[in-house]
Parts: sequence; structure tokens; C-alpha cells
Amino acid sequence: MKRLLVAYDGSEASTKAIDMAMQCSTHDDELVLLTVIPAALVESTFTNMLLPTIDLSTVVTPGTFKEKAMENLGKIAKELEGKLSKVDVAVEAGDPADEILLIAKKYDSDIILIGYKGYGKEGRFLLGSVTDKVVRHASRSVLVVR
Repeated sequence: MKRLLVAYDGSEASTKAIDMAMQCSTHDDELVLLTVIPAALVESTFTNMLLPTIDLSTVVTPGTFKEKAMENLGKIAKELEGKLSKVDVAVEAGDPADEILLIAKKYDSDIILIGYKGYGKEGRFLLGSVTDKVVRHASRSVLVVR
């Protein structure tokens, strides 16, 4: 039995990571689907700069992002029912790479599957790359899916 962790953010690359996990797994394996919500998403200076005239507290209520993420992961998990022995879903808030690494350890995952969006070296310099950080700091195998 293997435990696979898939980091899912709704992107095409993360959808491909789920597909790859299914190709690499058997009925006896377990899967954890993880979405990480950046902690500063609503309170960030960048968001406030883009939307200076909107009171975000009237638009986004506490838990909104987490509830939506759980709903999305739940739909995916339901589609995978019967194909694996167990599918768990997790939604965390914080630095995406850090949370992926923590959840991999918490669930004792054998492998982390993560999509790569390919921002290029400029994008990695400006934004940082979650995938790069996970690959560099993981204590277990990481499969990067393009």
C-alpha cells in the first residue's frame, strides 16, 4: 500500500497530478488531496492595492475560501471513490510549500505529486515557486507533473 499526496490548486497542472496519481496507484493505495489557501490572500497589500475601494470583509466572510476548497475537493474525492482504498481531503491555510511538506509528514505520505506551472526564471524570482521549494525541502519523493 502506498500513500500519495496530491497538491491541488485547481490548475491544469494540478489536475494532471491527480491523473498521474491514479495511473501510479492501485486499489489498495490511499490518496490525500490537499489545497492550501495562502494565509494573506484577503489581507494582502497587493489585494488591497488592486481593489482599494472595496471593503473585502463584506465580500469574503471567514471560512469562505476553505469551504469552497473543501467542496471542490469533495467532488473530486467522490469521483475517485472505489478506485482507491481511501481518499482524504485536506484544506490548510499558510505558505503553500510549507503546508504541503507538513501534510506529507502528517499523513506519512510515500510520495508528493505536484503540478508545475512553468513561470520561467523571472517568475520564480519574483513569485518564488511552490514546486521548487517542495522539491528542495521534501523528505520524501516528489513527482512533478507538467
